Amino acid sequence: MRRYVDLWVRCESIEKCLEMIRCLKRLGFSSAVLELRGECLEKFDYLKKEAEEIELNLYRKLVLEPSSRKELLKLLRENRGRFEVISVICRNLETALVAARDSRVDTIIIPVNPRYRFDKGVAALLKNRVELPFRYFLKDKGGFLRTASEIVSVLGKRCGIIVSSAGSCSLELRNPRQLASLLQVLGFDEERALNSISIEATNLIEENLVKLSKNYVMRGVMRLG
Repeated sequence: MRRYVDLWVRCESIEKCLEMIRCLKRLGFSSAVLELRGECLEKFDYLKKEAEEIELNLYRKLVLEPSSRKELLKLLRENRGRFEVISVICRNLETALVAARDSRVDTIIIPVNPRYRFDKGVAALLKNRVELPFRYFLKDKGGFLRTASEIVSVLGKRCGIIVSSAGSCSLELRNPRQLASLLQVLGFDEERALNSISIEATNLIEENLVKLSKNYVMRGVMRLG
């Protein structure tokens, strides 16, 4: 039995967020990762409790969009340990190169039609997962598919790829198979495409929960007792 995860749900209004939580459960997700904005910023505990009542697990996500390497490193120092997932939208090659290999980053997000190319040299540095937001596809189908096709052809064999909704309302959410269908269009078989929404995303969260544990010392080392 697969456990499906929507790795990016954008919440600004409490009312809309509660509606999306119920919708995510109906769509078949067992977990969701929320980027909290506006009135939702201080309401995670409340939202988590509401979600638990319908057996949906919630986690927190920080989405960074730095303009430079220096800004990205500063933001990572300030925020690591406060969120279960940190994602970086890479608007330029400088931030992409840092985000691709920094262990504090969980996913990198490449915007539609970026002004730089991911070549084999960049791919060789990549240690983090790549996230493809379905919302980008809804806004610009042609541009998104061109960019996503390049990402998959260059990076697809070197890293995990996860599709998220990036929805900010129920109408922008999609069920797991609809999210996975993006990767099937790009050449993934059904099994690997579904793994992107389930195993890949679940493993990411579980790895980070271990790192956020009080008993975590460093990679491979846990404090006992």
